[in-house]
Amino acid sequence: MTYIRRWAESEFQMAERIFKAVIFSGVRQCGKTTLMRELLPKDAAYVSLDREIFRQAAADAPGGFLQQYRNRSCLAIDEVQKVPALFHEIKAFVDESRELRQYLLSGSSNYKTMPSIHESMAGRLGEVRLRPMTEGEIQEQPPRFIDRLFNEEFDDKLTAEDCSKRVIIEKALRGGFPDVLRMEGGERDYWFEAYVSSLVIRDLLELGDFRKPHYMQMLLQQCAGSSSRMVNVSSLSAAMEVNRPTVMQYLTAMQTMFLVELLPAWQNKIIKRASSTPKLMLCDSGLMAYLADLGDVDLALNVEDKATTDLVGNLLETWVYQQLVPITDIGRKWKLYHFRNTTGKEIDFILENRNGELICLEVKASEGVKAEHFKNLRWFKEQFGKNRRIWSVVLYTGHDVVRYGEREFALPMAYLWL
Repeated sequence: MTYIRRWAESEFQMAERIFKAVIFSGVRQCGKTTLMRELLPKDAAYVSLDREIFRQAAADAPGGFLQQYRNRSCLAIDEVQKVPALFHEIKAFVDESRELRQYLLSGSSNYKTMPSIHESMAGRLGEVRLRPMTEGEIQEQPPRFIDRLFNEEFDDKLTAEDCSKRVIIEKALRGGFPDVLRMEGGERDYWFEAYVSSLVIRDLLELGDFRKPHYMQMLLQQCAGSSSRMVNVSSLSAAMEVNRPTVMQYLTAMQTMFLVELLPAWQNKIIKRASSTPKLMLCDSGLMAYLADLGDVDLALNVEDKATTDLVGNLLETWVYQQLVPITDIGRKWKLYHFRNTTGKEIDFILENRNGELICLEVKASEGVKAEHFKNLRWFKEQFGKNRRIWSVVLYTGHDVVRYGEREFALPMAYLWL
């Protein structure tokens, strides 16, 4: 398979100029190993701790394990979290040398959740966050959404073949895991079944004393139905018929494994009665579709036509999150939030940069757009736009760009990757 360049490569290029060790962090099967091998110098050594022979050797004598590779320009260690003692030895080795990029690491568990390791590697370890692929990466396009919005570069002549409800739902059902990009629906289901049962459950047992791993499967399914909604642990607990502390324990483990993330609420000193509750976001829309039994695009469209469900809307919002959040990983110039107040005013996504400029986005599954879709966006701008620039965007599944006012646009979702 031809290598597809990742947006995170620019972050790695910066990190390797600063740190003696760099770690690629992200959920299993998102492409960390492929990226790490692509970036290795020719005389580097590579070991994977997924292999028992290397894992046991590293656990038995972590210092000696590292020492045998000291004659190489770089040592790459895949799934380094499987032997936490290696971090302390890596710290000792990098402190003895002034050379940069001595170690390239990858981890499918968040090392920052292990306080002793996080503290010992402070200032020594650069982190590059990797996620399932964006549509821009799949289409081999750079991240240009924000620049195009600021410069109002919307000259593309789009058709329904470029952007329609069917086109976007198909992309959301597929998601961004590299292995599933060329699979059909049935093949994807088979892959995701193996992913959840073999990789996720196994990795959970390595995190600690989780005596009922089937709770993970139950919670994953509940999170699939709740992705892009406000976190409500009590509701998850009631649905699973499992006590709240246990649900929190498994939810925390899922965060450690990068399977779910919490999208923080946007805060401002003048906000009154605004919610501080984060949104729950599943790591991949394809995984969400599998867990929610959405199947193929025709089934999803049939579900979407029923007024009793928001599932397809949540699926598209989860997919849009996948396209936006990697932008915040690049250069750390932008942060991503959501907004909701107690009167029901809600903004799906808010991007904020260091200058306080905001891009507020509403996600609509419809192929048409109306002025009323800007109602909450305009309210927000009236409240908080007096001393800052705010762009208001409705992302929808049609193919026409429509200006509704100054810095107000209805944009086809295709502009997330064009």
